[in-house]
Parts: sequence; structure tokens; C-alpha cells
Amino acid sequence: MSKMSRNSSHFKSDRHAVANSSVCLDSCSCGTWIKYSLFVLNFIVWIAGVAFISIGIWTRLDKGELGPFDSIVIDPAFLFIGIGSLMFFISIFGCTGAIRDNICLLKTFSILLALVFIAELVSGVLTFVFLDDLELGLLSYTRKAIENYYDDASLSEAIDYIQNTFKCCGGSGYNDWEANIYFNCSSVARPKCGVPSSCCKESTDMTSLKNFQCGFGARKDGATVASYTIYTTGCISALNALFRNNFLVFGLIAFSVGILELAAILLAHSRMRQILKMQQEHASRHVYEMQHVDSTDQVSL
Repeated sequence: MSKMSRNSSHFKSDRHAVANSSVCLDSCSCGTWIKYSLFVLNFIVWIAGVAFISIGIWTRLDKGELGPFDSIVIDPAFLFIGIGSLMFFISIFGCTGAIRDNICLLKTFSILLALVFIAELVSGVLTFVFLDDLELGLLSYTRKAIENYYDDASLSEAIDYIQNTFKCCGGSGYNDWEANIYFNCSSVARPKCGVPSSCCKESTDMTSLKNFQCGFGARKDGATVASYTIYTTGCISALNALFRNNFLVFGLIAFSVGILELAAILLAHSRMRQILKMQQEHASRHVYEMQHVDSTDQVSL
């Protein structure tokens, strides 16, 4: 009788082990996919973060100080460093938590990424709500930069690059250069009542050399005459036009980033649930095995 009881108990334990192994096999295959998908995604973000930080630091070291134009709001190098640092540290939590199955790290990763997602939504809404205030701030910085155009070589290079790239002149318009003591119409300098050469329209004659004095005196005869030789549209307006014309592209980029962030949060949440489930199964299996050992000992006695 005791032998039959032992055989019956062994049969039940074997059937329980087979059931547990099949469940574990199904959950492990799915869990492995989620685990390494989360790791690869965060590793790519980590590499991108390192690249952003490197670009930002290189830009700052290459350009140096930009005088009154040196601002976290204006200088894109600060933006690259800030975004890169955020990506770097958050992805470390995601990578480490995924590869080590650490619930605490995965939870920290999910919370930080959710906060970033919310901050992006809030900043997007605030940008549209306070767009006029943002433009006024940019105009104020632009005016300071124009006033110090000849005082800082790096600053003048930055302004020339913007005006050449976006085919614009000044902040709100070409007359903003009246704020510079050398381009002021009451100045005794040669560039008086003019603008820098970066405001000049390109010559159709490809063999001709660039005339660096093309903007001298360009403002004295009014906008109609000036428009033949220089760009009269302000750079703030040009940037606004660029944003409006490419609104769909910027929107798709922001939407894609948001989808990736939500996907990472869902993957981390799924992985945490799987880890908890495996821990619970392991604990229940351990309890069952202890009970089975006790029952076997009692039967043998």
C-alpha cells in the first residue's frame, strides 16, 4: 500500500513538473524576445546619446564663447549635450535592467521615460502657446548679437552662417543692422547704412569673386532698391517659414519618437510582469517540492 502511494505521488509530481516546464518554455521564449528587444533598443539609444554628447562638446570646443549670443536657449551645442546626457543615463537603466532582469532598474527606466514623454508633450504645447514670447526672446538675443558683430569672430561666423543658410538678414528684418555702430547710418565707417556681406544675394556670374563690400550702404535707398542686392527678410521669419513648410516632417519625427518611447515603456512593463511571474512560479515550485518531500518521508515511515 505504501508503495502504491509513493508511485501515485511520484506520478503527480512528474505531471506537475511537465506542466511547469511547458509553461516555462512558452514564457521563456516570449520573455527572451522581449528582454533582448528592450536591450537592443536601449543600446541604440545609448550610442545615439554618446554621439549627441560628442557632437555638442566638439561644437562648444570648436566655437568657444559666443559672447552675448552664448546662451542655452540659442546655442544648439547645449541642446545636443542636454538631450545626449538624458538619452545616455536613461538607456543605462534600460540596458542594465533588461540584461540582468532587475525589476528596480526597469521600474526606474519606465518612470524616467514616462516623465520624459510627458515633458515632451508639455513643452510642445507650451511652445505653441508662448510662440510669440519665444520670438521676442530670440529677437532680443539677435539684437545683442548684431550689436557685437565685429567684437567676436566666432559670433560673426555664427550670424553669417545663419544668414547665408536661410537667405535672410537681421532678426526681424535687414534694418536691424542699424543697431550696430559700424552699420549705423550715422556712422563715419565705410559700412555705414549697410549690412554684412552674408546678407547679399549670390551673383549669377559664377566666375566672379565674392564682393565682401556688397552690403555697404545697401539700406540708404529703402527696401525696394535694397531687395535687388540683399535679402531683406528677417531670419526669425525665415525660420518660422521653414517650420511651417516642414510641419508635417517635424510632426512625423515627433510622433515616431513618441511611439518608440511608448513601445519601450510597454516592453519594460511586460518584462517586469514576466520576471514577477517567474519568481512566483519558482517560489510555488519550491513550496510544492518541500511539501512533496515531507509527504514522501511520512509515507516511508
